Amino acid sequence: MGFLANIVATTSVLLLISSYSRAVTADSCTITSFDEISSVVASCSNVVFGSFTIPSGNKLAIKFLDGASVTFSGEVLFEHFNGDGPLLRLTINNGVVTGDDNHLFNGQGESYWGLNGTKPLLMRLVAQNTNFQGFKIKNCPQRCISINGSNNTVISNFTIDNQDGVGKAKNTDGFDVSSSSGITIKDTIVTNQDDCVAINSGSDILVDNLHCIGSHGFDISVGQGSGNTNFVTNVTFQNSILTGGLVGLSMLSHIEGGTGEVNSINYTNIHIEGSTDYAVFFHQDFSSAIQGNTGVPVGTVVFSDITFNNVTGFVDDTTDAAAVCLRCASGFCKNFNFNGLQISGATKKDECSIEPIGYKCNT
Repeated sequence: MGFLANIVATTSVLLLISSYSRAVTADSCTITSFDEISSVVASCSNVVFGSFTIPSGNKLAIKFLDGASVTFSGEVLFEHFNGDGPLLRLTINNGVVTGDDNHLFNGQGESYWGLNGTKPLLMRLVAQNTNFQGFKIKNCPQRCISINGSNNTVISNFTIDNQDGVGKAKNTDGFDVSSSSGITIKDTIVTNQDDCVAINSGSDILVDNLHCIGSHGFDISVGQGSGNTNFVTNVTFQNSILTGGLVGLSMLSHIEGGTGEVNSINYTNIHIEGSTDYAVFFHQDFSSAIQGNTGVPVGTVVFSDITFNNVTGFVDDTTDAAAVCLRCASGFCKNFNFNGLQISGATKKDECSIEPIGYKCNT
């Protein structure tokens, strides 16, 4: 027996759909308006979304039937929302979710950029054994996609386009990954103003064949907040191009007292183009209070078994950029192997609290 629970808050609509199925016609499984979503998703294993608008003041959470096949085939337009989001939450197990050539998720970030106050996350994916493919996302208000509480899930052939936000938008992370394992992100283009991919906690993660434009590149960020524990293990970034932005490859821990460990991280066939601050920036001095670096590392999280294979490229030679900064607390960075790291164009010397295997720091 299925059920539909609608929870209406002051500024949100939450649609929770149970896992049951019954016979329906093909036409009844196509959605062309916001009001149709709850009934169609509750009863269909093959769902097609046409164009519709999520009205101002609303956010939408959908739980699909187990094993559902879902296609987005029109424009999903997100009207303005005052809050932290996510504006759209998709929960699915053992399914396939596809964006076809005619679809677009339009976050209308231009209506938020430059304003004070909280800006919403656009989309959260919560999935088990599921493939997401072909999403086109334009103008995220702030962070674009959060992957949380997910396992054995593949995300491929996405296009995240926040180029309209150059000089205006902030914190427009492409993908944020937390509390997840067995995640693959591949064959994707991200144009944005913050991390291309940021990992806060998780294991067995593969990032393959991405082109990140204007971003802060690939980031691992842990240890935020006293009492917070983050573990990031067995992550591979490979076969990718990082163009522009502040940093190419970054790894940071916060000084506020959070604990955990980052280990078994591999960077293979990464090309960095024109980073304005650092090509490689691994540091243990980030302060949430000032939203910046103190210059004094604090030992709370161990970084270990970090391997580079064929990491190449150049930094912007007009911005006083460095190739490498390894700002580690004593004993908290271990077994760094940087064979094949070749970065040109640096006008500032490296900063190295440790000397990695295979790379001679220019200090």
